Amino acid sequence: MGYVLTEKAMDIFTSEQGLCYILGYLARPGRIKYIEAQVPYGKEQKFMNAYPGAYYDNMKITSDKQSFQFRIILNYNGECPRELEEALTSGGGAFYKNCISRGRFIERIINEYGFEFFNAPNPSVIRSIVQRRHPDYLIDFDEGYNIPLSGRC
Repeated sequence: MGYVLTEKAMDIFTSEQGLCYILGYLARPGRIKYIEAQVPYGKEQKFMNAYPGAYYDNMKITSDKQSFQFRIILNYNGECPRELEEALTSGGGAFYKNCISRGRFIERIINEYGFEFFNAPNPSVIRSIVQRRHPDYLIDFDEGYNIPLSGRC
């Protein structure tokens, strides 16, 4: 894996404990609809070098966006952790507050915690990484994970 975003990319700032809670929340099956990667025209090779084999959407040559766009699209946003709720925006279509467009945060959970572009999260992989990296906060991961699906977007 690699990193393609610049320093201008937005992040979600939280404590280590809060991060583990958020990771659990997002790892719950059904919570995430997909994690999107949009790649600007002419930057496909840079993305493929950083994320070999990962699926992405191409931006058209006429697009006015010049930077990579990473988004988490949620199916459910009920009982959302405060740091995520502050980052929620409305995605495309009729959805309300279902989109997290904090590229640096998304790139970090892809690279460091086992989330994947356009694939459903694998909770056992993500939990194992949290257990190894943050053993003191595994209980927070589990607490976030156990939040029931509610607030259909």
